[in-house]
Amino acid sequence: MYNRILVPVDGSSHADRALEAAVSLIQCLKNQPELAVLHVNPSITINEPPVGVDLEERIREEGEKILAPATASLTKLGVSYETFSKTGDPSTVICNTAEEQHADLIIMGSRGIGLMSELLIGSVSHSVVQHAHCPVMIVR
Repeated sequence: MYNRILVPVDGSSHADRALEAAVSLIQCLKNQPELAVLHVNPSITINEPPVGVDLEERIREEGEKILAPATASLTKLGVSYETFSKTGDPSTVICNTAEEQHADLIIMGSRGIGLMSELLIGSVSHSVVQHAHCPVMIVR
């Protein structure tokens, strides 16, 4: 039924639960779908470039830091996975990555810990549900 599952992670407990749900589903299925784990660094507009700060390096480090607990957990469980770290509008990047990776299913948390999560609760998950080419499972 599913050959590849995409799970976006952002370090939130909702994303952790989504990853757990994906692992449970993978372990229950005969064909053991491939797992793709994605972290999206939101695009930031800066009027003046920071002096003495390698912004791209900082963004890369943040992505690695957020992916580290997921990769440690998946390795411990013996689940085969691939990780991706990208920058851009989270909902657009998630949908585009799902298409690029030929994902059959996206499993994601209902809320994240983005910069404006209090104002836009669920806006990323809502947008992904509306625009993804494949089914989306939202985990509370």
